[in-house]
Amino acid sequence: MGHLLAADIGGTKTLLQLTRADGEVVSRQRFNSGDYDDFGQLLSAFLAALDAAYPIDIACLAVAGPVSERSARVTNLPWQLHADELETQHGISRVILCNDFEAVGHGIAALKDEDLLILQAGQESAGPRAVIGAGTGLGQAYLIEQGPGWLVYATEGGHSDFAPLDRTQVRLLENLLERFGHVSYERLLSGEGLVTIYNFLRDYRQLDEDAECRLAMVNQDAAQAISDYARRGDRLASEALALFFEIYGAQAGNLALTLMPRAGLYIAGGIAAKNLPQLEQSGFMRAFCGKGRMQDLMQQIPVKVILAEDVGLQGACLLAAKAMYN
Repeated sequence: MGHLLAADIGGTKTLLQLTRADGEVVSRQRFNSGDYDDFGQLLSAFLAALDAAYPIDIACLAVAGPVSERSARVTNLPWQLHADELETQHGISRVILCNDFEAVGHGIAALKDEDLLILQAGQESAGPRAVIGAGTGLGQAYLIEQGPGWLVYATEGGHSDFAPLDRTQVRLLENLLERFGHVSYERLLSGEGLVTIYNFLRDYRQLDEDAECRLAMVNQDAAQAISDYARRGDRLASEALALFFEIYGAQAGNLALTLMPRAGLYIAGGIAAKNLPQLEQSGFMRAFCGKGRMQDLMQQIPVKVILAEDVGLQGACLLAAKAMYN
């Protein structure tokens, strides 16, 4: 019986799953990506931990970064993946590389109703789908229906130019232009971006900073610490997360204007799913729909939050299974 390997390779975490051809899961593990020099080393650790040798027929590796045919680069890690090398080094019959948001797009088909939170019901109809997700970076993709399934196309739209909506955001842009020269939406809509917004608001508005929050930011994941303190009601952390979601909604709206995803715009990534009350109370949907003369049109677009953290892995599994029989 053949075996399939799926991986969701991110800048901070990598999730691996080995399954039999019939869908039975043999092993599933999560790794800290930064603990390994390259993906090959991480894969060796995963395979070495198994209680037996499992020949792998197909591996689908979803990579958080650009993919060019048989090679891929992880944007937030010094990792280069080469399909031919991985096949040779690990005895895999066939390695498929795809962008992580291409995998997320395919994974939508595996979601159940309870895996989704509806922010705006809209008027769902035939047409494209779009997916956007802030996590380690900002991923975007679009889907076109074809027969019983969907064609998925990843983009690098997260690197498009940040456009401020008000005076505070103008000052934020000016601050970042001085530091970086170019300011993309990903510069703000990521874990690191949330920290950037927090530090900016602290200085720009002269807000008092909770000493315990700062200590938590130093000793653990800084973006997670900000989210934690926002949930506790800390003013600075709350305002940072609120501004983050407002900018997030504006860029999601830009994507929707470009693609007209009448079959739904899906929000992926851990930041939204882990902060649902703050997301729902923020100006996300106001910024999404606030497109001037296009506001009525924007209100027709269904907007849904993906709650399943493993949607990218599910998509990679589906792609691997599809490749096995094609």
